[in-house]
Amino acid sequence: MNHPAKPLSLLWRYDGGRGALIWQLMFTSTGEVIGQKRFSASRQALLFCLDAGSGELFTDDYLLMDTLHDLPLGEGWFTGLDTTVQHLLYCHTYQSNSPEHRGIWAIDLKNSRVEWSRPDLVFAANLGHELLAYRLSSFAGFPERHFLLIDPLNGNLIRSLGVETLEVNALRDGVVPEEERQEVMLPEFVTEGMAEERLLLQRAGIFEGTYCECLLYGRFTVAGVHEPVGPGAAWNSFIKVWQEDQLLYLDCMEEGSVKPSLNNFLIQGGRLYYIKKKEELLCVALS
Repeated sequence: MNHPAKPLSLLWRYDGGRGALIWQLMFTSTGEVIGQKRFSASRQALLFCLDAGSGELFTDDYLLMDTLHDLPLGEGWFTGLDTTVQHLLYCHTYQSNSPEHRGIWAIDLKNSRVEWSRPDLVFAANLGHELLAYRLSSFAGFPERHFLLIDPLNGNLIRSLGVETLEVNALRDGVVPEEERQEVMLPEFVTEGMAEERLLLQRAGIFEGTYCECLLYGRFTVAGVHEPVGPGAAWNSFIKVWQEDQLLYLDCMEEGSVKPSLNNFLIQGGRLYYIKKKEELLCVALS
């Protein structure tokens, strides 16, 4: 006899503040979840850091500063996240009037401090015990990239590699994707070829014509279900978790939006993370 599965409950919730758009998430090997939130009205990109298990807030509203000039880096807006190593987060800004990245800033966000910075370099890849980076220059009017390996814990040079050598190409070819390295599972759109996912969703009452993103995790089926409402083509987006045909968790991520709220959930370390109404990050333990 099959006993009813126990409903899942919310583990913790983080509120990014009114007007926030939670934009990027990354995970450290020391157990923190780190995010960037963006405020378009004030053109600020701020960082936050929480304990992944308890949701304890270590740092919030952290503005990355250019320590050489005592000004917000990238005008407080033009910054992004690259990778993590141990407890450190690595960030960049941008070249003036260009999408080209500039600089590496290594941040111990749990303790709200910049551990080291290399404004002269650009991040290329996380090799685990080393970072592959390059320095921009030009020769005969053409741009060149001089590659080097640096220590991720202090930013010191380990070895120079030269310009686009076979070794550089081999290192880049062997890079582990960031999601895989951080053990992050991202959803996929349910398509005709995904027989197992389609069958599980049908058993749970989700049929043809519904726009779905899906993740299979152990005995759980996790789906972002996007439903058009009314003649104006507004969308309601839900996060749902089933075990076979039993619905264990349900929440509305967005209601009446002009487009589906896509790519708003992931699984990492046995926990489901999802974004609600753009401003909130919620965590559910999948156990």
